[in-house]
Amino acid sequence: MTLASRLGGTRLRRGALLILAAFATVACRAPDPLLSFLDDESGLSFTHPPRWSVGFAEQEGTRYRFLTAPKVDGDKEALSVTLVSPTVAPSLPALAEAYLDGGSDVTTEPAPTGGTEWSFRDSSGLPSRLRLSPLSDGRFFGAWARGSAEAMRLYKRRLDILFESLRVEDPSTWPEDRFAGLAARAPEGWTRGSRLSSPTNATMQFKSLPLAVERTTATIHGFVTVSREPVPPPGDLEAFSRALKDRTSDTVVVLQHQPWPEDPSVQRGAGYVDFMRSGTTLTSTRIRRWISVRNGVGLILSCEARADAFDRLDPWCRRMARAVRLD
Repeated sequence: MTLASRLGGTRLRRGALLILAAFATVACRAPDPLLSFLDDESGLSFTHPPRWSVGFAEQEGTRYRFLTAPKVDGDKEALSVTLVSPTVAPSLPALAEAYLDGGSDVTTEPAPTGGTEWSFRDSSGLPSRLRLSPLSDGRFFGAWARGSAEAMRLYKRRLDILFESLRVEDPSTWPEDRFAGLAARAPEGWTRGSRLSSPTNATMQFKSLPLAVERTTATIHGFVTVSREPVPPPGDLEAFSRALKDRTSDTVVVLQHQPWPEDPSVQRGAGYVDFMRSGTTLTSTRIRRWISVRNGVGLILSCEARADAFDRLDPWCRRMARAVRLD
């Protein structure tokens, strides 16, 4: 065997190894995480890919949320998904008429989530998918996707996942966690964290689903802490508020301080809700904290996330605040 042939064989083997390594890297790469979103106004929640943007619009007095996928090469407009807020209608077909009007090539099939899905070309000729599902109170909700044939093909699986994740969030149906005199409801899928208690104090923690991603695809989450502790004399709300203020770090700034109305349905008295900024110019977080007092015991619900992800956490926390209580 000549030197040239040996060198050629070595190059071929090295080339084959590089190709195998490239395939292994692609095969082992983790899939993009799904981000969680809750629209505070409609109560609709869903998951979506990180590169899809969530927007808000208003047309003829109607406010709605929409998503936009990355534009496919050659398309004049990006694939979009418009959310259908819970709406009263005589039936699913009656509500669908407004979206099907002027359309063509309409086909209908049952949706896996119990509703109905229509595939059609809308009045402008773009391929569309409309999925509507019923609620128990006579309302219907769903989503309408439209885009080029190539975009609909490319994003089909992502649309399937988004449609299947769509739901109307009702905190009264969330699982209830009860621990050491505390009771709270948190969304399904959230991580139940540590539980700590002593004769006078107790804490339980929750971790949200992914809210955002870093450039490295590392996920950003929100954290919720529910706790109770004794209130210093005279044991009322003002004493509790002062105690919390006195032990607050110098890096925390209160941006809003508002009353938290009482709720007799969960035996919770009036309290306060504070919105705060914490951190430095390099690392900044946002915190919303609810407090109340009953029989000399203070209740705290604290929600915290990085500043650029807090707006996604806040709607979930507002719903958690409706049901949190001293057990």
